[in-house]
Amino acid sequence: MTDDDRFRNEIISMTTAQPGWTVRARINAHKRGTNERWVEEEAVFPVVGWAVVACHFQDGSVGNRPEAVFLTPEGRLEHESYHRWQYSELEPKEGDPRMTVSFEIRAPSPA
Repeated sequence: MTDDDRFRNEIISMTTAQPGWTVRARINAHKRGTNERWVEEEAVFPVVGWAVVACHFQDGSVGNRPEAVFLTPEGRLEHESYHRWQYSELEPKEGDPRMTVSFEIRAPSPA
């Protein structure tokens, strides 16, 4: 399975999110063969919707999971799997760090 196949996930249903939800996305780096880890980039995006995403797993199975849909500073709508696909590098070239993406969903602050 290639990286493109692994992240070949598709939105099958979507609904809007109430105002105030955000997602913190982190691009994490890990130097192979060491314990060296760092955050390459971090950003907070407004969540505009919730999607049910059909996820394709490495064993060939497909399962559905909920994901945040958020607005990037460039004005694009992205969901978590798509963002992972863009910024992950799980099989880097020799000497390059392995890159993964993590998310933290944040609920609106109480009024």
